[in-house]
Amino acid sequence: MSALDSILGIFKDPPPEFVFEIAADGIAMSRTRPPASLQQVPLAPGVLEPSPVKENVLSPAAFADAVRRLLPAGKKGRRAAIILPDHAVRVSVLDFDSLPEKEEERRSLLNFRLRKSVPFDVDEAALSYFPQDGKHVLVALAPMEIVAHYEAAFRAAGLLPGLVTVSSLALLDLLPDAGSYVVARRAPGVLTVVAVNEGIVRIARTLELTESADPLEEISADIYSTLAFIEDQSGVRPASLYLAGFGDDAATAATRLSVELDLPALPVDEEWPGLAGYLRSLAPAAVRAAAGKAAAGQKVAA
Repeated sequence: MSALDSILGIFKDPPPEFVFEIAADGIAMSRTRPPASLQQVPLAPGVLEPSPVKENVLSPAAFADAVRRLLPAGKKGRRAAIILPDHAVRVSVLDFDSLPEKEEERRSLLNFRLRKSVPFDVDEAALSYFPQDGKHVLVALAPMEIVAHYEAAFRAAGLLPGLVTVSSLALLDLLPDAGSYVVARRAPGVLTVVAVNEGIVRIARTLELTESADPLEEISADIYSTLAFIEDQSGVRPASLYLAGFGDDAATAATRLSVELDLPALPVDEEWPGLAGYLRSLAPAAVRAAAGKAAAGQKVAA
């Protein structure tokens, strides 16, 4: 079972008809069943500013209009999955020796741990979690108000929204289930770094990027610090690096980061990797496994 299957209550039987991925500069939508064709609309600067601590939807009217433009006529009342920007949700991995059996006690323990590390009231937040192997617990947390404001545009368009995940977790279904690797997911103004070992998310962190003259230098430093932490904690260096959201700079970034980090780097060739990962997660298990093997076998940048 993948993180996407578990972390935020994905719709199962049947899946929602539409899936939307939201970014600071646009929204993409696809049907989840044939004909599945990607559509997207841009968002003007200032319409949306993802953040886990303040209002994200700065222009509700413009955001709602973008959602309506993507929705086919006569599709009101249909269910929709929503993939939020990474920076709108605090995702982390908490380590425990063991977890209580009772759900209420688990929630209390998680809230206690999270209260020390998040800059908002955890008691007024939407929280979902997944004990990956009983010890490394993947947690997603966001203020309920922020989630509600995202959902409002979809409800206004006549859709029944369900929060699924964030982009960096959704895209993991594009990648192998086995092995040790790091994913760097770039979005406007932020970089999310996720470390995966044998299908278990070990680290998830989202960092704000400065307006540097050399963005790749900052990104390289952020990834390097994650690699150093992993090696220090486990004694094992990840075998590869996947890059998502780098656009036209993907090949250049892969070549440079491969050299600077001494780690094979491979671009994820999807403009909307979270949406692509979500759609892949709906495919039969055999299809997902074959896709994962193909991804693992691709030639990486030298």
